[in-house]
Amino acid sequence: KADSEKTVVDVAVGSKDHTTLVAALKAADLVESLASPGGVYTVFAPTNAAFDKLPKGTVEDLLKPEHKDNLKMILQHHAAVPILETKDMKDGQTMGMADGTKVTFHV
Repeated sequence: KADSEKTVVDVAVGSKDHTTLVAALKAADLVESLASPGGVYTVFAPTNAAFDKLPKGTVEDLLKPEHKDNLKMILQHHAAVPILETKDMKDGQTMGMADGTKVTFHV
């Protein structure tokens, strides 16, 4: 696929730095949503290194089926529907996330 046609999932699967994110997307059943045609998202995608900074056992615990709802909310907190490029981010700007919360950018 051309870069402009790649979905969030395509990009994450192709990145050696996002294998934990891909595992989390699969465990939360979010792959299909993020890979749907026409799905346009801004995803603040944590790298493996970011996941590694969490307390030991956190990721493994979240990947368990009984924590699927919590994992889904955490991942949705990292996604927003509008496309936003880094150059367009302004300090103090807010954005609604897929989990229904708002975040404020600090640049």
